Amino acid sequence: MELHQVPSVDGDAHPDGPTLLLSDDDVRRSCDMAAVVDAVEAALHDAPGPQLALPPRSYAAVEGTFLRVMPAIMGRAGVLGLKMLHGSFERGVRYLVVLCDLKTGAVTGVLDAAYLTAARTGATSGVATRHLAREDAETVGVLGAGLEAETNLAAVAAVRPVARVKVFSPRPARRADFAARTGAALGLDVVPVDTARAAVTGADVVVAATNTGAGGPVALRGEWIEPGQHVVSIGSTMPSRREIDVATFARAGAVVFDAPAGTVAAESGDVLAWRERDDAAATAVPTLTQLLAGEVPGRRRADDVTVFKSIGAATQDLAAAVAVCERARARAIGTPVRGLADLKTF
Repeated sequence: MELHQVPSVDGDAHPDGPTLLLSDDDVRRSCDMAAVVDAVEAALHDAPGPQLALPPRSYAAVEGTFLRVMPAIMGRAGVLGLKMLHGSFERGVRYLVVLCDLKTGAVTGVLDAAYLTAARTGATSGVATRHLAREDAETVGVLGAGLEAETNLAAVAAVRPVARVKVFSPRPARRADFAARTGAALGLDVVPVDTARAAVTGADVVVAATNTGAGGPVALRGEWIEPGQHVVSIGSTMPSRREIDVATFARAGAVVFDAPAGTVAAESGDVLAWRERDDAAATAVPTLTQLLAGEVPGRRRADDVTVFKSIGAATQDLAAAVAVCERARARAIGTPVRGLADLKTF
């Protein structure tokens, strides 16, 4: 595949230029999922090296409040920045992305990243689905009825000819609302079903985007998986959280992570459980970047089961932020502000 650049930020990208402030509503109005999928895929082509610096994320906590900071420098795209999130799961969490021009240092964008995080998570799943799911995949089973279930479905629909969707949530009202809302927004036949297994049965792509809670039961069991299915799992992003069982990984002909296996295992309870059962297999999982570079095979046969497990990365956030900022500027969405982070010379 030809390597595409992540689009550069439009507008006055110099030290005296304006910074574009985007609220969560601004981000939602400026987010085109197909464009975000393409931007994230371009970013994922870069492995850490001279053109990409992706240090480990930093984590701090005091008296129940946590702070996570995820920085990156993306030389090919000409941007640097960070995503930060802070708060607690009891009180709520705030998300912010700061986007800078690599050449000038200008702060080109500051974005509320609540919806942006969900959009980039979905977009990354869309990239994986583009390269792992069968070309004729048209039925999707969704486990979960929250925002990230919605953005993941939108991304899958952006890369495959989806016609029918089945959604399960333990709460009937939520799954019914999800079916009505996403069906209208995406122009798809979305139907609520009564069990998780019913959502999985007969689906070409299975999206697990759940919040089962610390120590909660898994949402997807390997015994339900059928030949040829592509599985996306994005819900287990803490060591205490579970979403899919070890049998789901064992059923797969190909498993791909969006980050190095050691990083994923440190943050996902699903992968920690897999490592306890089969450390060699769990630690040998390739990244999506390796798949895109052709360094590892993906789907070999139509009846292969493929699994994509995602925990997120700063490169995905910055690529999504660039795409959203470009569309916002083109549509005059957001608030331009001058004088933020003026240049100091020595």
